[in-house]
Amino acid sequence: MLTKIPESRLPVDQFQSDLRSICGSFQVHPVAGQSTLRGGIGTEDRCGFQFAHVAKNLQSIRRTKRNVVQDDAEHFFLILQEEGRALMSQRDTASLLRPGDFILIDSTEPSEFTFFGDYSRQLSVHLPRTELHQRFGDVLRGGLFLPRTDHTAQAICAVLAKAFEPGSNQSQSNYLGEAMYGLLGAMLYASGEGTNSRHIDAEVGSAQLLERALNYFETKFLDSNLSISQMAADLNVSSRQLQRAFLAMNTTPTDYLVQKRLAMACQSLKCRQSAMSRPLISTIAYNCGFNDLSYFNRLFRNTFGCTPGQYASSMEIEVS
Repeated sequence: MLTKIPESRLPVDQFQSDLRSICGSFQVHPVAGQSTLRGGIGTEDRCGFQFAHVAKNLQSIRRTKRNVVQDDAEHFFLILQEEGRALMSQRDTASLLRPGDFILIDSTEPSEFTFFGDYSRQLSVHLPRTELHQRFGDVLRGGLFLPRTDHTAQAICAVLAKAFEPGSNQSQSNYLGEAMYGLLGAMLYASGEGTNSRHIDAEVGSAQLLERALNYFETKFLDSNLSISQMAADLNVSSRQLQRAFLAMNTTPTDYLVQKRLAMACQSLKCRQSAMSRPLISTIAYNCGFNDLSYFNRLFRNTFGCTPGQYASSMEIEVS
């Protein structure tokens, strides 16, 4: 982790405005139903480059053809994934970024980042387009992925770490800037056909399936008749493929479904004291997709250390 910017809860519209002022015109898509997000945006200059620090828990950020014509698109963005995961698409290619991975983005072409609603933090190096074309010409291309295991990625991280050290002088900054250009050249002129390509393709396919599955859950998780086998059939994949996709989140489809339902149950219990007619806990359980009250009570106690009734009572005490 090179840097950590201040973060807070801020309106999605404010985040989009801040992103536009620093990185250009993008479409910000929050998780369904959310008008605020956890995150922040900051910028600073180091070794002749502008750096943008972007942290957020969004569903996705897109740059469409319309967005491209709305600003000057003077840069390439070399993006380092510092925390969380992101599925990046540009020029008919897609790459799943994990901490330490890099991707080069061309601001003159549409692109899309998908974050699955998870917290994600990225460092973006804004590289001047004119300078890059003078140095590298037609070899420049957006969507170029550099995994964290590559020696060039590790060298770029080392240069960035040096650039962010306090007390660097101008001469050192100049050399670090040239080192960045040199390493970018090594990235651009690499063959790009490493032995991990099929593995990366598999990861991307799994990430795309995970995004579809999460969207599916958003609309179906309250259905008490929902089964993982039915979900797999609806998504036209096998149950095994679905299980593998959720490994990226260190969970299973079943556990994720249960957590979604428990989260909704907690929200309903919090609102129970302000309702005109307080619903029974059994009603809340059934409305949240549980069809067995004993199972719901046992699961709730194992997860939160108290019964649903005790949880609801504690919420009433907090409000009063």
